[in-house]
Amino acid sequence: MDSVKAWEEVVSSGQCYTPRTGHAAFLIDTALYVFGGIDDQSRQQDLHQLNLTTLRWTKLNPTGSLPSTRSGMQAATVGEAVYFFGGYTKKNGEYFNDLYEFDPMTGVFEEVKTGEPPPPRTDHTLVSYEGALYVFAGYAWSERLNDLWEFRTSTRTWRLLNGGVSPAPRFGHTATVYHDKMLIFGGWNGHETLSDLWTFSFPTSCWTRFTTSGFIAPRYRHTSIICGSSLFIFGGVNKDQVRFSDVFELNLGLRHWMRVETRGQGPSPRTFHRAVLYEGFMYVFGGFDGVRRNDMYKLYLQDLSPEEDIESNPMTEMKPCDPNEAFTWLSVPYQGIVYSKRTGHSAVAHANFLYVFAGTDEVRRNNDLYRYDLNTKIWSPVQAFGDLPKPRSGAKGAACNGALYFFGGYTKKDGEYFNDFYKFNVGTSEWQRLTAGRLPAARADHSLVLFESVLYLFGGYDGKAKYSDVHAYSVTAGTWGEILATGMLPMPRFGHSAVVCGRAMYIFGGWDGHDTLDDLYEFTFSNRRWGELMDVEGVKPSPRYRHTAVCCEPVMYVFAGVDKAQTRYSDLYRFHIPKKEWEQVRVTGLVPSPRTFHCALLQEDTMYVLGGFDGARLNDMFAVKLVGDAKSPGAGGIRWADMEEDVELDEKDLLRYYQHQVEVLQAHITTMTARLQNAEERSICRNCSERSIDTIFLECAHRVLCLRCAESVRCCPNCQKEVVRVVRTFS
Repeated sequence: MDSVKAWEEVVSSGQCYTPRTGHAAFLIDTALYVFGGIDDQSRQQDLHQLNLTTLRWTKLNPTGSLPSTRSGMQAATVGEAVYFFGGYTKKNGEYFNDLYEFDPMTGVFEEVKTGEPPPPRTDHTLVSYEGALYVFAGYAWSERLNDLWEFRTSTRTWRLLNGGVSPAPRFGHTATVYHDKMLIFGGWNGHETLSDLWTFSFPTSCWTRFTTSGFIAPRYRHTSIICGSSLFIFGGVNKDQVRFSDVFELNLGLRHWMRVETRGQGPSPRTFHRAVLYEGFMYVFGGFDGVRRNDMYKLYLQDLSPEEDIESNPMTEMKPCDPNEAFTWLSVPYQGIVYSKRTGHSAVAHANFLYVFAGTDEVRRNNDLYRYDLNTKIWSPVQAFGDLPKPRSGAKGAACNGALYFFGGYTKKDGEYFNDFYKFNVGTSEWQRLTAGRLPAARADHSLVLFESVLYLFGGYDGKAKYSDVHAYSVTAGTWGEILATGMLPMPRFGHSAVVCGRAMYIFGGWDGHDTLDDLYEFTFSNRRWGELMDVEGVKPSPRYRHTAVCCEPVMYVFAGVDKAQTRYSDLYRFHIPKKEWEQVRVTGLVPSPRTFHCALLQEDTMYVLGGFDGARLNDMFAVKLVGDAKSPGAGGIRWADMEEDVELDEKDLLRYYQHQVEVLQAHITTMTARLQNAEERSICRNCSERSIDTIFLECAHRVLCLRCAESVRCCPNCQKEVVRVVRTFS
């Protein structure tokens, strides 16, 4: 079955409503009704009906006591009746709290006279459950609300419900009913657009924050529907008034957000529209995309999330997670004395211990060292002596031959940046400052990885300049040296991630001073050559920095981070290096909150996430079991490392292994061929994009500009080093 869904425009006839926003909509049998809203002339109180079988609109002439002209009114059905509540005339104008009942059979409106109704409002939600209406939140006269009211249609009485800890005040959110719960998503709180999800249990009258994995951008004035066992979100707008046309699915059993891939000409990015579900199709109509609309589109969703054949409600408490199950997040238990809640710390795995060094907590920057015993599950501070590093944040570390190595960091933005280099001897608990060789320039938010007893440092930031240089420290020789790399060099950046897989280093994302990045580069240790991986398959992570990555060979995993708009993530992506394929991982369990400036470590096949920032500093720890080559398609169940050990494999296993190695080599040939072609295509000036590159900068030896552009620069655009001399080159 095609997993990419196709939008279809619904072409109708008859007396369609005028283009508008803030209209109310409801569905009865095969008929869709649209009431009120505001068009380009005025607010309305008209009623239109679309026969979904014939696709013909009819303007109805209802009688009785009609609601006054308004926008922002909400509608819900109870049995054969339709109820309307609230709305407004304009911002800071008249806000309503009247309730109306409409009988579709007779076409008669009636105002429902009750006792004490909820306060007036607009941009609220209205749903029904077992003969009752539920009004939640909304906006009126510069006040955002978070109250929940129940109206019993049998007794015609209102009641204010108190469900304990409730969602923050908001408007422009959505509410949908699934089994015995109401789901509230998103909205605007007056300062930020929201992406939180809450459930209200009708039987217990209790609110619960619904924890999810995956990512959906915050939004309000979107629409939501339930189809099968999933919640679907379409459109909306964010704080910066960026409108969306994306569709997201939340599987309520897995608690995981995934973007629905669509094709065809769908609705324009819009807000203040409406959506209904009919025969497995989501119908989206009307709204605002810069102008008011009355168009209609449909998207088939039924086969994406059919109703699960289960006896229990998938939204009840999840079963305890199996720690041996791949891609199931677990909160890691611990005892002892844990490090304070912080960001910018450095974490290193060595033997059966996880070490955390330095970072910034709520009080100060630190230079302390803690370790976690994976066997006893106990945190403890390390009592060290010797030449201790100064307190700092943003340092990076690695472990080699019984020692921990840490480089760089800073005190604060526009403060002091370090280029000192330290060794911590695990056996003796002694710190030692290492000064041999020409140290890299001071920096923070760089990367540091280990390959064959050599530490490789890349990128970073010194408060003024971003770097793209590579430095190597030989643990055996005890000296630093800068590597004059060749190939397609990454642009300067910091807050990126770096992992070692096979015989290469892979750099993903970061911040270049203007934008968050989503590019992926490979640095081959043997020939010291860079290449950008551009011909990749799948859907890659959105641009981000201060995320983390680990490698469970031959797969790189990327977790969390933050983007340019300061949206934090908690999603997990995998990049299969031989296949050059991205994939978002569906995870279960207790997913960490969206965060940045955290640490991630790999021990065997388990990734540990430590601390970071999700709106507040953290010192929590989560673990998730990953899958590497052993379960990757085409590997035949054999890990690469098996061939390096003295193990016996039968002929069938050997054949599968060598077939896999041929596939890997063929993939590398394809990659290198594409890189050669890209290199030829990219031999034009990076500044003017017109003339060929015909200069080289000294002393850095980078070739990036044509002579005309090079004569006007003082620093190399690639590494930010001062240009001593420009030498013209000839092909």
